Amino acid sequence: MAGNFYGSDVAQLRQLAKELARNADSLTTLGQQLSGSITNSPWRGNDGDRFRHEWNSSHLRALQSAASGIKAASRSLLKNADEQDAASNGGGAGGSGSGGAGGSGGNGQELTDLLNGMTPEERAEYLRSDEFKKWALEHPQEAKAAMDAAADSGLIEKKSPEYSQFLSDYWNQQAMREMGIDPSTWDTSKGTEYNWETIKKVYDFYGQAFLSNPDLQWAGMANMIGPSFAGGFKDMAMLRDLAQQIADNPASDIPIPVLDQIEQLAGMTDAEIKFYETSMLDMNKEIFLDQARQHEAYMNGGIDEINRLRDSGAIDPATAKAWAQIDSGDPAQVKEGNTALLYREQNEIIADDYTDMRNHPGGEAVTYMVTLAGEPSIPGAKSYPEVFPYKFSVESPGPENVPFTNWDNPTQFRTDFTTGFPDGNIADAEQRWALIKQDTLPAYQDLLANNPQQARDIIGSDFNDRVEQYRPTNNIPGIMDRFLDGFDAEVHQ
Repeated sequence: MAGNFYGSDVAQLRQLAKELARNADSLTTLGQQLSGSITNSPWRGNDGDRFRHEWNSSHLRALQSAASGIKAASRSLLKNADEQDAASNGGGAGGSGSGGAGGSGGNGQELTDLLNGMTPEERAEYLRSDEFKKWALEHPQEAKAAMDAAADSGLIEKKSPEYSQFLSDYWNQQAMREMGIDPSTWDTSKGTEYNWETIKKVYDFYGQAFLSNPDLQWAGMANMIGPSFAGGFKDMAMLRDLAQQIADNPASDIPIPVLDQIEQLAGMTDAEIKFYETSMLDMNKEIFLDQARQHEAYMNGGIDEINRLRDSGAIDPATAKAWAQIDSGDPAQVKEGNTALLYREQNEIIADDYTDMRNHPGGEAVTYMVTLAGEPSIPGAKSYPEVFPYKFSVESPGPENVPFTNWDNPTQFRTDFTTGFPDGNIADAEQRWALIKQDTLPAYQDLLANNPQQARDIIGSDFNDRVEQYRPTNNIPGIMDRFLDGFDAEVHQ
């Protein structure tokens, strides 16, 4: 018999793993291409809508599942090759020998046996341990199969912090693996430039999710609005320069409530500005860690995996309902479900971060300037000052009527001014949601409905190029023009 009876050719294993990974990527690309063709097909009517629903809910999911399975097989082959290399070098098949699941070198059945031999308290303690988390990170597929089986059989509580945390970690890790994100190097305290490649991959994840399934409208919007948000990461210090220009401008003599705070921002140090940059980076990470697990679970396991997250307590019933609406394929329900995900992002995940920024010393001015300078990177969407401009009135002195008559006093009048300043603050959750609901979201939904190919082209374009287009640094003249051109006056007798 040719070859080694006890093992395989390691080089061939690695080559086969490489081929499998390449084929998985080809399947993923094919799914994206077919999705684009089907979404933009001129075939309309009930039959066309039904086929598009069947594609998104069944056929595309089967392709994605096949690609995921092939990737898993590729990883398994690489793992097998590594173990054979280790065995050939006298290092054994891995494992810590600590008596935990890691001692098996990645056998899911041994994890099941280990949990079976523990009391409920011991199981909970072990599943919270760094030992288990490390093993699960190194053997994700085996850990997922064993943990799901344990939850389904009642060996562990399906609704428990341990299972909930495992599922969230598993799906987030899967998303990060696919995008090449290393969580150990994702450190928001080190600033924008250090984290830039990770930031880009976060928005690329959202874009790829939408392109693979156009019903994932939240993900498409997150990618499309991303350049506005990410451009702010890069240019937080620029807000200080813009504040200085506004404070020095004669038009700044109007009685806006935060003028003194704008002057305070104009004098901030780099260290003071750094807090706000880090806060924005924290928001970006929090959104990903909440939404990536949900999108990755849905793209790979459909509504069943979403229900696992719900039953474990990882997401609440309202969020699971939103996913059921998205899964329905009904256009109105899909829109409503994605709006619910957007509401969750803005009002449950990052609302406290905005509040903390605003309450920080000088934060009222910083968040106000973010409100003033923000340029939405969605075609047709308007800035906050354009939708909600600050207005004030000035009345001339004197009585309304000529003394001792009922005649209007021609020297008495009121002037209503409209300014280029925003009447509100983006850090206020209610005001932020009003902007989104009244202008940003309708503009995005209108684009999807009336020009879906333009939406796909934008989302599929280079993220870095779009960021440069919407960076505040590159738009100071336009912001100042909007600030000045926004002024208007109406005189009322």
